Amino acid sequence: MTATGQERLTDSPEFLLFCTTAFEFWQRNLLPDGERVILVEAMSQDIRVTLRNLTVANALRRFIPAKLVVFTGADDDWNEIAWTFFDSEALSAISRAYGAVDVIDIHDLVDSRIDNPEPGDLHVAGKDLPVAGSGIEPAVLEEIVRATVCRVLKIPRVTDEISAGAKYAEVRQRSAQFSDIYDALFTGLDPVALVTSHVDYNHWGLAVETATRFNVPTVHVQSTGSLKAYALFPESRRGAATFRAELTHQIAEFFEQYVWSNRDRLRSSAELTAWRLKGNWGKPSWWRGGSMSAIELQTPQERLSVREHALARFGFDSDKPVVAVFNHAISDAPRTNFEIFDDLAAWYEATAEYAAKHEDVNWLFIDHPNQYLYDGTGFFDSLKERHAGSPLVFLPSLELSKNVMWSLVDLGITVRGSISNELPAFGIPAIQAGWSEWSHCGFTIVAKDADDYWARLDESIESLLDGRPLLTDQQIERARLWAWFYRGATDVSSQLVQHWEMGRTDHLLLAVRVAMQHVEADADPAFTAIRRMWARKDPFLTRIDMTSSPEEFTMAMGGVGHL
Repeated sequence: MTATGQERLTDSPEFLLFCTTAFEFWQRNLLPDGERVILVEAMSQDIRVTLRNLTVANALRRFIPAKLVVFTGADDDWNEIAWTFFDSEALSAISRAYGAVDVIDIHDLVDSRIDNPEPGDLHVAGKDLPVAGSGIEPAVLEEIVRATVCRVLKIPRVTDEISAGAKYAEVRQRSAQFSDIYDALFTGLDPVALVTSHVDYNHWGLAVETATRFNVPTVHVQSTGSLKAYALFPESRRGAATFRAELTHQIAEFFEQYVWSNRDRLRSSAELTAWRLKGNWGKPSWWRGGSMSAIELQTPQERLSVREHALARFGFDSDKPVVAVFNHAISDAPRTNFEIFDDLAAWYEATAEYAAKHEDVNWLFIDHPNQYLYDGTGFFDSLKERHAGSPLVFLPSLELSKNVMWSLVDLGITVRGSISNELPAFGIPAIQAGWSEWSHCGFTIVAKDADDYWARLDESIESLLDGRPLLTDQQIERARLWAWFYRGATDVSSQLVQHWEMGRTDHLLLAVRVAMQHVEADADPAFTAIRRMWARKDPFLTRIDMTSSPEEFTMAMGGVGHL
């Protein structure tokens, strides 16, 4: 699938100028190619994603002599569920402009090898690479296949009927080929690093799985902010089951050692970020953008006034606290971190059953803001019908504003949703039935298993009814520090990338081109941050050196303790 009309970047005069400038710029700002390579993924339709990946890879090439090899492409399944266009010509041209010695369509390679009795070797970056099969554990492959099938079919789980069907067989066959090809690339090209925008599903996730087995660092670049990325280094691994589970522990340790310990210096910055969070400036956020996502409440009295209105509007008992259960995108990357239920739908169903038996509080069940993109089964509506005779309230998220939500909710429940880092920042406790990036940073209630989850619910409801606080002042401060850490400390401003909100138009290309032509590259924040992350094996990029002495830390923050 290729872009058409105005979405076709290659038709824009600015695109050619941009590619010409980028080629000249990077030729003069990199070490000569070495024998090893950096593998870069370009399998998103959004040019901003590929620009970020390529910039990170070339920042590495400023101090590591390596060739750049890019893999791209899309298949019919992904075009149907996610991409509205896919301009492989534009992505290839940009990759070449950034110095790629080869750009391969990984999906075409998979297609060419399926049902071919003699598929032959791969030819990549001037080398013939034998494809000898994959060393992936069968159970790991099957888990990735199941997650991919869930996403492709937009279903919460794979049933026996689905696993015996044609689509499952097709996805499994393609997944095995992906794994074989990735193993061949890692064996024959000896990568320095893998740079990718996603770590889930077969076409992205199997590359990460191969990198993990081959002890190759993986840099996971984020689609938000200016330049954000997580990194998993072989030296830092603990043996956790997934990429995300590995990072959960590392993020918490760094947060405790370098963020919480500096809370006095960071307090004003955290308060500024909390103010920005009220307007939903940045991702991830449970909320859609727009005016409905802004919190305008300034005082407890204003909150109480809106609360009284909301209680009456939804028919809630004004004498009972409100517990909100936030639905997930139920087919989105299931089990890519630790989860205590079999799947996200099972958790939601079980929680609804629990709620129906606990009428001492008001229960509000809310669908995911992007429910339609991830659920083809009508799951939320069918659960609503199942509990039609109960006092449980099921509500589409578009039917309430953030002002109403923050006024109404006394306790939020999720698995890994961003709502669990937003609510505590404003004094509302949150329970998690699984792990997230922030779940071990000390401001949410994280259940260890299903029994612990029900016990935590019981205890939390009892506390609400007795008027006992579920959040301490320290936890609120931790949540606000996390907001600063995620949106400030780990977001590196660089003119070579431009902020995500710049969009993916000619304006983005012009801004980056001007930077390449007129701004000296020495000490660009992206280059400094990436080299620091690589040298210290940090689990993410940071805007400043957070391990420095108190005096240096304060100076890096501008001398007054805030950004």
